[in-house]
Amino acid sequence: MKYTIGFDGGATKTRCVLGDTQGNILANIEAGPSNHQIIGINETKNTLKTLLDEVLSKAHLKLEDIEFIFLGLAGADLPSDFDMLNGICKDLFKDVAYEVANDAWIIMRSGTSEPFGAVSIYGTGANAGAINLDGDMKILRSLSYNLGGAGGGSEIANDALHYAFRSNEETYTKSALETELPKHLNMDSIETLLDKIYPQYNLEHSDYTKIPPLVFKLAKEGDLVCQEILTQKGKVQGQMVNGVIKQANMIGTKFPVVLGGSVYKGESHYFIDAMKRTILEQSPQATFNYPKLQPVAGAYLFSLDRLHIKLSNDESQHLSQQLSL
Repeated sequence: MKYTIGFDGGATKTRCVLGDTQGNILANIEAGPSNHQIIGINETKNTLKTLLDEVLSKAHLKLEDIEFIFLGLAGADLPSDFDMLNGICKDLFKDVAYEVANDAWIIMRSGTSEPFGAVSIYGTGANAGAINLDGDMKILRSLSYNLGGAGGGSEIANDALHYAFRSNEETYTKSALETELPKHLNMDSIETLLDKIYPQYNLEHSDYTKIPPLVFKLAKEGDLVCQEILTQKGKVQGQMVNGVIKQANMIGTKFPVVLGGSVYKGESHYFIDAMKRTILEQSPQATFNYPKLQPVAGAYLFSLDRLHIKLSNDESQHLSQQLSL
């Protein structure tokens, strides 16, 4: 029997699974963060080593029993990131074959039946990637607005604040954001909100994350400005997805787009409609779906892909029972 390992590494937690090549997960362990950009490369190595040791122990296996290890890691962005991450992985995994990839890919793979398609991530930040039938992987840098990046709940929150104050000063279309945003943040007026932001910015991150759901709610209730914000952001995200699709030479072909991230759970349709419309204008056969498996399942499936192993329908169903969302 052959065995593989998959890692899903993020800024707050890391999950690792060990399974055989027939869809049986023998160990499933969670630990702390592993994004080296936040905690440093040494702590990242410690997290990965802890999980590696624990899954091997739980499955009663040794490192030499493992055929392939696939790691989907937040912070795997630039060549310098991969140099550092590959360095610690080579030290940890010895002669075992492995691959480090950005964590966006394992979200895509957790929502596709084949290692092929596109992914659109939209949570606090945003990203997009595409893999063509030849296995070529194209992904955005997704570093900052000044470096070509765009999107994410933080941008929706910024726009909401911008238009709340513009509504108050009557420099743009009136919006319920003017009154509802302060209330949503437990403040009695927009002047109180102003004092919270200027001259010193004291808005808590936890408050900031509450703003995008309000924008979706008000858009659903008919607020034109909130509808405009979400439509514009959705169009831009569609453009981002189109970019990686073009890089992968997939424009006009049939492929799935996997949608991952908290913003896709918003209660109004303006964002996703604009994004889909922008993609379908160039690729009318594209389809859209949400992952039904945990991201770590995508890492496990990629490990099988690299060994040219495809699960049967029964094996795939068994995997879903073990690693469903």
